[in-house]
Amino acid sequence: MLDIALRVAVDRSAYAELIAHAKESLDAEICGVLAGNVCEDDEGVFVDIKAIIRGSAAEQGSTHVTYTQETWSAIHKTMEEEYPRMQIVGWYHSHPGYGVEFSDMDIFIQKNFFSNATQIGLVIDPLGGDVGICVNADQGIKHIERFWVDGREQRCRVPPVSEKAASSDAQTGEEQSRLASVEHRLDQAIRALDDLRGTIHRYAMSTAMMVAAGVIVAIGYFVYTNYFRAMRPPEVKPIGWVPVKIGDKTSLVTIGILSWEVPPELLPKPQESEEGKPSSEVQPEPGNQSTPSQPSQSEHSSQRSEGGDGASNKNSTPAAKQTP
Repeated sequence: MLDIALRVAVDRSAYAELIAHAKESLDAEICGVLAGNVCEDDEGVFVDIKAIIRGSAAEQGSTHVTYTQETWSAIHKTMEEEYPRMQIVGWYHSHPGYGVEFSDMDIFIQKNFFSNATQIGLVIDPLGGDVGICVNADQGIKHIERFWVDGREQRCRVPPVSEKAASSDAQTGEEQSRLASVEHRLDQAIRALDDLRGTIHRYAMSTAMMVAAGVIVAIGYFVYTNYFRAMRPPEVKPIGWVPVKIGDKTSLVTIGILSWEVPPELLPKPQESEEGKPSSEVQPEPGNQSTPSQPSQSEHSSQRSEGGDGASNKNSTPAAKQTP
């Protein structure tokens, strides 16, 4: 019951004695104090009323009641003798025949003599049977809508002014509820924005790492192709046998194939002759029919001797190694 300012529980015998005391005087007001304890459970603080102490020495009138010094002395004496383990948790009085609305004097007594937040003021109409209860709050006197007698809920009479205040409080509560809903939605939007920002940040970091890895791989490949690959030695490929007839004999020449990938920047550039043609295209002199030697180790080169008629020497020795 979190909507109630203070929960009030009354023992059945104490409530019956209170009603009996109110019905004893239908022409003048009666008064007294409520004795009990302030307790607390899982739902908060509540007042547990166990007994009442009549204000027998009070000055009574048809529309007012006054607590005198003799009244307080009698009340404290009864508390010490009969209820030493209890405390005064409120006061009560009657309005015989004219409702349970608290007068200005009643509010003055409540604020000045029972000002504790756990002390209540109770007014009862013995003719109409209505009960009104108020309690001190930060905003002033606040009326309670219900109380419990031996666990059974009883309704309180709330004055019209308090109904307006309750309506205003309900409207304020509705506005606060709407404001809380708006704050909740705004909090959800902020969380969604934070999640989106985190996702974008992670995506950007992943992309940056991938780009950096790509750059590192490209640099490594460039270094490999320009340094390590250029320094790689020739690779020996399969070896073949080629029969070559020399004179009246046939010999087998071993041909080894080499693979060497020479970078373009290491290849020699042809030099131009005086006539503007590359030196590699210069024709040999007319009397010399010898075959130029090839740079590859796989080719067979022979040596010719020059004669008067330009004939080749049959006993010329091949430069390459021959295997019969």
